[in-house]
Amino acid sequence: MGQDVLFLPISGPQGASSRYRLLQFLPALEALGISYAVHLPPKLPRSGLGRLFASLDEKSSLEKMAQDSRAVFIQKRLLPVSWIDRLAYARPLLFDFDDAIFTSPANDRSRFTRQRVEHRLNHVLSCAQTVIAGNRYLQHYAAQYAKNVVHLPTVLDSHRYPAKIHQETKPIVVGWIGHSVNHPYLSDLGSVLKRLASMFDVRLLVVSDRDLEMPGVPVENRRWTEATEIADILRMDIGLMPMPDDPWTRGKCGFKAIQYMAAGVPVICSAVGANLDIVRDGIDGFCVSTAEQWLECLVALCGNVDKRQHMGQSARLRVQESYSLESAIPIWHNILFDALDANYRPAH
Repeated sequence: MGQDVLFLPISGPQGASSRYRLLQFLPALEALGISYAVHLPPKLPRSGLGRLFASLDEKSSLEKMAQDSRAVFIQKRLLPVSWIDRLAYARPLLFDFDDAIFTSPANDRSRFTRQRVEHRLNHVLSCAQTVIAGNRYLQHYAAQYAKNVVHLPTVLDSHRYPAKIHQETKPIVVGWIGHSVNHPYLSDLGSVLKRLASMFDVRLLVVSDRDLEMPGVPVENRRWTEATEIADILRMDIGLMPMPDDPWTRGKCGFKAIQYMAAGVPVICSAVGANLDIVRDGIDGFCVSTAEQWLECLVALCGNVDKRQHMGQSARLRVQESYSLESAIPIWHNILFDALDANYRPAH
């Protein structure tokens, strides 16, 4: 017996992208009676005949599961063109992405790799009935190839985030949460945070998979876990999201800012990409472009607990209204129902 939808996520629940853009929606599908299967990407051998045979087995498995499915949903996986053609044959294909996967953080791919990635991505975009883009920059890219593109930001279950109550406490905790691959973005703020530390009793809280040190700035490093991340965010008085402005960062979906805001923590972020849509400058926090602006906004929030509380409350409401799981579920459901058939109603 088959299922309504075959989901092909980029990873399991340990990956934030799959956890927030796909897996957290599945209980709502179950409540509607929509049946589904989730197939995680296999761990293929690095090279040689073992990789070839494992790849052929995976292709065969996907074709069989697709035959038993009414729709296929691919989350950010760039499968070979021939596989996409088989998966899209006789059933709707949906594709979701929340990164600028047509480039790379350092834009250092070889010409061959770049051409292969672009060919696979552009092909799946053109084959998909609907493409789901995590921000407007990605939506604009996908629209060059796709028939229908829906902008759906990355969202979270706002009910899991208690509201931060801001108080006059010392030190003032300026926080950052994220993977160590993005430590360089935070390190670029070193001179600004060093100047801030000379003016206020502050501590930089870094929640990550590795320690980060910053000369002249008191730093507390805590290891990220899914179980403790919300509690760690609630320890912050101000949330930081610095990053440069380049093709890779424009594709980011601002989830770090959304997490801070859900907890009622005002955010200061770089005026790049989705941040400009998420954070209403001067209301929920600040979008800044220069070191002087970073320092000015940090000083404004460090020196005024009432401002932190007021901005944090506005930020929390912003997430509840526009970046919560509740706000996204109807959009997600409509995409799936359109794929399954406008007249389709799941059997109960």
